[in-house]
Amino acid sequence: MTPDDFLDIVVTRNVVHLGEVRGSYRRAVNALLTLDAFAGILFAHLKCLNVAPTSDDLEFRDLLARESYNFKIVRDAAFALKHGELTGRRARLVRKANQIMAHPGTFDEATFDRSTFDTGPVIWIETTDPNSSLPADVATLSVLNYFRTRCLRFERA
Repeated sequence: MTPDDFLDIVVTRNVVHLGEVRGSYRRAVNALLTLDAFAGILFAHLKCLNVAPTSDDLEFRDLLARESYNFKIVRDAAFALKHGELTGRRARLVRKANQIMAHPGTFDEATFDRSTFDTGPVIWIETTDPNSSLPADVATLSVLNYFRTRCLRFERA
């Protein structure tokens, strides 16, 4: 499966499914983990073409995290989900799996659309920086759009 196929068939579907049911922990986990997996698949593909910008996939993920703050959140959330707790020396925005949690939907008076009145649960990614915590569907959609742009840049290179 090519990176484009994985992005279209697996990742996009998982991100869209999360957007349809924002309170589904299963859908949030699927979207987070497949976005992180895509980074590894993309790195392996670029390495095979001898155009990888880094020497290993962790460095590649760090490069992506410098370009996209939301990817940094998604990457750290995926790592925390896979390992339960991150105890290494690296600074992480998400250190424990329980930082991905459901919160009740709320009204946001600054937004004027139908979705502001949703009262169902929403899966949030609570970060070590309280100013960057955000709903999982917002983070994953942002990263999906980032990857679409990033892949276009590699195709042109």
